[in-house]
Formats: sequence, structure tokens, C-alpha cells
Amino acid sequence: MALSVDSAPTHGAFQTSLGGIPYPMLADFHPKGAVAQAYGIWNEERGVNRRAVFIIDKEGIVRFKQTYEKGIPDAADILTEVERLG
Repeated sequence: MALSVDSAPTHGAFQTSLGGIPYPMLADFHPKGAVAQAYGIWNEERGVNRRAVFIIDKEGIVRFKQTYEKGIPDAADILTEVERLG
């Protein structure tokens, strides 16, 4: 799933502009950034969450966390991490 501080309607417009995405988007809108803060990826200076990937197991334990300054993560790298933990 994806998470950002944008509102649900903004997420809908973003998804539509991409032709849809195959996972849910969560709005960390109010209180703004509360989830990002809890996961340690809140960027106070910009008022947004940092780009990050988490792999969380069925017990709710974070098994992998990586933040990214620019661009999007390589899907193959993420899948390698999932397989490694599996």
C-alpha cells in the first residue's frame, strides 16, 4: 500500500492520472503526518513524509525499511528483500 499526507480525493486523482494502481493508497491527512511520524519518516522541514519502503510481516513486525531521497525504488530490489525474508 502507499501512504502520503495528501487527501483521499487527491489520491484518487493521482491514481486516475496513472491509469490506476494495483494497491491501496492511505491518506495520512489528519492529523497530518501522524503515521509517517510514528514510522520515523516525517520530514518536518517540508511537511511531508519521506519516500520509503517498509516490509511488514504477518505479525506486524517491520522486517525491512529503506528511505529514498529521489526517484522510485527498484521493484526487483524490494522483491529480493521479500524473498529473503520469506
